[in-house]
Amino acid sequence: MSFRLLLLLALLLPAEALAASLPPIIASADNPVPKCVKPDALMDFVQSVNMRRRMPIEIAPRFDHIASLYQSIGQCVSRLPEQCVGVRWDYAFFQMLIETNYLTFRRPSGATGGVPASDNNFAGLGATIPGRPGEHFDNVETGVLAHLQHVLMYSTTPVPHPVAKRTRQVQNDVQAIMRRLHRPVTYSDLAREWTGVDQSGYARDMRSLAEKYQRLYCTDQKTAER
Repeated sequence: MSFRLLLLLALLLPAEALAASLPPIIASADNPVPKCVKPDALMDFVQSVNMRRRMPIEIAPRFDHIASLYQSIGQCVSRLPEQCVGVRWDYAFFQMLIETNYLTFRRPSGATGGVPASDNNFAGLGATIPGRPGEHFDNVETGVLAHLQHVLMYSTTPVPHPVAKRTRQVQNDVQAIMRRLHRPVTYSDLAREWTGVDQSGYARDMRSLAEKYQRLYCTDQKTAER
């Protein structure tokens, strides 16, 4: 095997391994949300993290049922002719926890984050330039829908009427990039495009949260895998 071919394989393998490290975006019989991922447990998970901080933080009461919204909307994000298209909403929820620092909307230092809680923007949509405010959604449900539509967009599934301006702006370009993969788009692929650089930190953070949740709430490994 030539040195050039070895170098090419060395460059390609990490990307393929990363793509396989997180599940495909589209939920299916072969790619279901684990049965142990339940809204009440997810909110308990959020609460436990926030209560263990040096300065414990209570999330706003209006977010108390946000995990139920991720579940209900995530099961049918887009209704194509005679078919609901759902996503792995559990990973979208974990991504939201990264973006909002567990619904505190604060930086790790404790300082106020760049996106205020009042915007109901759970993925920083539109806040791509430092100092520029992101999009505002009128309520929690619309904000969750905006996030899940944006996630679904990455799978190359058409989103007919996105509520987020950012989704409308980038849908065609992002889907053109993802179609070049010629395989199901994964959350690792989303993480790479979301950050704008080929780095695995964002994907690792989502994987870490999923594994942490499973250790705490999925005591039966067989149940966790279903």
